[in-house]
Amino acid sequence: MFWADKVAAEIIASGKYKPFWVDDMFTPSGYPHVGSLRGPLVHDIVYKALRDKRVDAKWTYVMNDFDPIDGLPPELEERFKQYYGLPVRSAPSPEEGYGSFGEYFAKDIQKVLKELGVEAEYLSSWDMYHEGKFNEVIRIALDNSEKIQDIYEKVSGSKKREKGWLPLQVICENCGKLGTTRVHDWDGKTVAYVCEPDMVRWAKGCGTSARISPFDGNGKLPWKVDWPAHWKVMGVTIEGAGKDHSSAGGSRDIAKALCSEVFDYPNPYNLPYEFMLIGGKKMSSSKGLGLKARDLTDFLPVEVGRFLFIKTDYRKQVEFEPIGTNAIPVLFDEYQKAAEAYFDKKSDDLGRAFEFSQIKEVKKPPSVRFSVLAQWVQMPSMDQEIKEKGLEDWAKYAKVWVERFAPENDKFMIQEKLPEEAKKLSDKQKNLLSEISKLLDKKWKAEDLQTEVYSLGKELGLTSTEAFEAFYIVLIGKNHGPKLAWLILSLDKDFAKKRFEEAAKS
Repeated sequence: MFWADKVAAEIIASGKYKPFWVDDMFTPSGYPHVGSLRGPLVHDIVYKALRDKRVDAKWTYVMNDFDPIDGLPPELEERFKQYYGLPVRSAPSPEEGYGSFGEYFAKDIQKVLKELGVEAEYLSSWDMYHEGKFNEVIRIALDNSEKIQDIYEKVSGSKKREKGWLPLQVICENCGKLGTTRVHDWDGKTVAYVCEPDMVRWAKGCGTSARISPFDGNGKLPWKVDWPAHWKVMGVTIEGAGKDHSSAGGSRDIAKALCSEVFDYPNPYNLPYEFMLIGGKKMSSSKGLGLKARDLTDFLPVEVGRFLFIKTDYRKQVEFEPIGTNAIPVLFDEYQKAAEAYFDKKSDDLGRAFEFSQIKEVKKPPSVRFSVLAQWVQMPSMDQEIKEKGLEDWAKYAKVWVERFAPENDKFMIQEKLPEEAKKLSDKQKNLLSEISKLLDKKWKAEDLQTEVYSLGKELGLTSTEAFEAFYIVLIGKNHGPKLAWLILSLDKDFAKKRFEEAAKS
């Protein structure tokens, strides 16, 4: 049984997670990397698996746009370092046409997720706080501040306790920062706070001391309290996160304890998913490691993009290093095998992975391998054949792979002049080139020409490697290349004849 179907069956059978409300969260503080897409796609597939079992389910994706800016990707550091400490919804947008920094990056990831067929309802943490939906849980947290510190100590093993600590930060009325304020008193109606200059390394507070109501968007709960508070406010029953959050004594264990001991709310079903790695390392936007999520559909069709994330059980790592490797052609091969399994009903798991990869309607992929198509797009005069075979969509991605990602060994170009290496060919190789040049006026099928080159080479005493190498050297300046006959027939016939004759005489 496919992993998502197993999860859905377990959720339903337990009887503990009604109503079935799937949720995930994201802080829109920069361009998310490709690995950031695994969480929402895992949740999306679980939601769809539940729906396939004919139960009512809901799926929301929360933008944590009340979080302060506490880190920036390298390309934004210089322009936006002055806004460290402000909520992402308070800082200006990097581009015109958006209301804020947070809105810009929320729209950025939403666009990618919608393209990938994620059917979530998108919510804003900033809006929910400012609409007063968190007022009750803020009051509960403030009234139970000592118990929350007890839970931190008991669950995580932390011995650090702060006298007068309260689980809240407020927006400073003077400088507008959230990340630099320390709340230290609660009288049941208002809280006292100080905007501390040196509370954090990444932002400087202005020193303001004041009292303010903690409600209606004036303040926000810290992350470890905010997470279970969201569950209670919204009614979430199913939510996972990266496996690091589910390590012993981590934020998930703390959230679970807060649910039962503070918020009186059932602990949601957990999906502790593994990371996507690039070059064996966890992707990180702030460190500039990993491709941007917004670039995914530039080099993968949306169905293949979905397949990348869902084909592997959520508890296993996904390694994806597309730059300078054959990872993308291999992914396309796997996708075609999954399609075959679906249409021929050969494998439930592979076929189901293909089915979950589809958006709206099931589409049969091309039968031509991506690696072959990547060769065709580098050959002259192949556009018509690509069009006739209905390969134009995948050809677009093949061109991107060749230009941006392919290893040098997979790239080739017809040389304008006869390469110098051609002069080093043996007499037998030059004889073969001469003989083939005489045969090019015949109307060939690629398979027959391929056989002819091999047979003539054998007659002349050449190995197959020596025979084919001669043509690759004179055409592309390499000793290897795409399927030879297809390459030759993609060329202007007169050009090919002249090149072979020139090489034979060199």
